[in-house]
Amino acid sequence: MKRYFLINKRVCSKEEKKGKQEEKEGFECDGKEEGCHGRSVEVSGSVMGLFSEFAFIGSGSSSGGTGHASSIRPSIKKFEKKEEAQKKKRKVSPRLTAAQMRDVAYLRRRPNNRWIPPKSPHELLQEGHYHDPWRVLVICMLLNCTSGGQVRPILNDFFTLCPDAKTTTKVAQTEIAQLTHSLGFKNTRAEKIKLLSQSYLKEGWTHVTFLPGVGKYAADAYAIFCTGRWDRVVPEDHMLTRYWEFLRKGEWIME
Repeated sequence: MKRYFLINKRVCSKEEKKGKQEEKEGFECDGKEEGCHGRSVEVSGSVMGLFSEFAFIGSGSSSGGTGHASSIRPSIKKFEKKEEAQKKKRKVSPRLTAAQMRDVAYLRRRPNNRWIPPKSPHELLQEGHYHDPWRVLVICMLLNCTSGGQVRPILNDFFTLCPDAKTTTKVAQTEIAQLTHSLGFKNTRAEKIKLLSQSYLKEGWTHVTFLPGVGKYAADAYAIFCTGRWDRVVPEDHMLTRYWEFLRKGEWIME
């Protein structure tokens, strides 16, 4: 089957041809000299790109164009496979509904809360910082779009520079960005940590889910490590799920 590309066409007059001879660059005229009643074709850069990538199929081929078609099919299939792989990599971050955001699991921790999360063989970074909910939330922010292996080496230095929320509000955002540059998105990450710290110090908030930068992952970590309401959440982060499963098995209760 023959395929043709349709390109914008216009009929040019003899006067146009003579008066604008200098502007012929980028055009092709297939008309006769007398009157030039043929077609003058303007070829744009994007169309030229199409010609360079895909040749006309079937034009000038004695085999019906199958040779050209077969030559570009591997490229098309490769492109389709690449797009499919990219779609699989794109994961939609889980979101809490308005009702879930107000769940008691995410309530502000009371001063008399005595929950101490047990140590697990998984050694999550949050396990050693449960005593300060702000630290648990910040660790989740540091782990966003990165891994524990990248965050662990800088964590002590980070909490030396920013030991608590109040101190963090006074630290320059550029210092935080410089310290966390190895994690990527240093400026965005630093800005979010500053905003979280400022909001965390206010008395008005009731649920951790309403603090800036706190999504499902950080909220679930807060419930698991800070409030002890781990039985009311179902985490989706793979490492947090491992710790949650560890709590569900209950072996730590017998120790």
